[in-house]
Amino acid sequence: MHAACVILMLFVSLSLQAQQLIVSSGKGFVYQHFDNRVDWLVMMYDITASSEIKVVLPEDSLSVNWFRYPDNQFMSNQQTLSPDDHTGYIAKISGTVNGRTYNKEVTVWVIDYKLYRPVFNALQPSDPQKGMCDQLTLTLDGQIPEMFYRTPSDSKFTINRVYQLSYESLEWNDGWKPILKNEQANINGNIITVTDPPYKDTYFTLTGDQFAIDLGVEADSIQSTYYSAIRVICKIKTEATIRTEKNEGDRPEDVTTLSGSAPLEINFSANANVPVASYYYWEILSGNNPFITRTDESHRYTFTQAGTYLVKLRVENAYCNFTDSVTIKVSESAIYTPNVFTPNGDGINDEFRVAYKSIIEFDCWIFNRWGSKLYHWTDPQKGWDGTINGKPAHEGAYFYVIKALGSDGLKYTLKGDINLLRGKQ
Repeated sequence: MHAACVILMLFVSLSLQAQQLIVSSGKGFVYQHFDNRVDWLVMMYDITASSEIKVVLPEDSLSVNWFRYPDNQFMSNQQTLSPDDHTGYIAKISGTVNGRTYNKEVTVWVIDYKLYRPVFNALQPSDPQKGMCDQLTLTLDGQIPEMFYRTPSDSKFTINRVYQLSYESLEWNDGWKPILKNEQANINGNIITVTDPPYKDTYFTLTGDQFAIDLGVEADSIQSTYYSAIRVICKIKTEATIRTEKNEGDRPEDVTTLSGSAPLEINFSANANVPVASYYYWEILSGNNPFITRTDESHRYTFTQAGTYLVKLRVENAYCNFTDSVTIKVSESAIYTPNVFTPNGDGINDEFRVAYKSIIEFDCWIFNRWGSKLYHWTDPQKGWDGTINGKPAHEGAYFYVIKALGSDGLKYTLKGDINLLRGKQ
């Protein structure tokens, strides 16, 4: 007899009462209404002559008679029974409860798990094959004895044994990070199909089954030979060049932006699962036509024309490939001029600047009323601070001429006057 008895209880309806089936001696686990074909499946470990199962009756007036099925051989009229492996029993419970006659038959199937433990010799991943990127197979060298139960009508039903497969892969968390994956193993014959192959080199570990876990015995396991991953993946990461001058509309203010005023400069990184991914192919498309192709792991491009662009990346190796893409939107151009500025040092409207977006070429000249050129600049983010050769210009009207080119091809020629007011300084 085992040194310790594990008692496990489950219940079935008995009008307003209940009866229990327990493993009263030995190590075991009771499953109620297993597959809804037998009332109790009893999984025991190492059945001996001293192992017992017991029906606990709620009323002393009830009695039980045990019969083996399908031959209906009488076994015992005691509440306890010494079971055999892979044997079915019917517990016929009868008696009078509160003046009412009660008769019930309960079916029980018993299995000695120790006799059906799997034998694992080796676990071998399949060799790399071109195109076999979303599924791989593991070949199991070993034996998994069939477990089944029978109903009183002698119908046979296989018991599903659930095994777990664990292995390392990658998941995205602002970069690819290792994770341990656990999934139910789909074993067909000696083949295990993995429908979510790993993105990194790893070992596979097969462990189980669920009955070993429920019985509290050490589950059998085996580790595969080393697997070299072939499945590739990438995630395009972008980093835009930030501009801070507030006279520009739709300016890129954040490195993660994917839209804005031209020139829109963006660095593109592949973020693939290296070293599994070994080749990179970038395309930048306007409509359906690629106009830029590159093969570096990362690259920088400046968008100078208004429109919507698709940036595609394909990563691959000798067996597999993966494609990711992002959409970039470049604003249409616009330019506006003020009619007054106040260069008095208060930090408000101290320069004559245009308001604009997506201007890729720019020239502005400032003239006095007699047509003399006073100032010239070519950066639309900059302006005229109201000085001439470093000295403050007089208040009054001045004239500007602007020639500019927008990202959408629009050409601008703007002329007008600007009033310089200083006020109190």
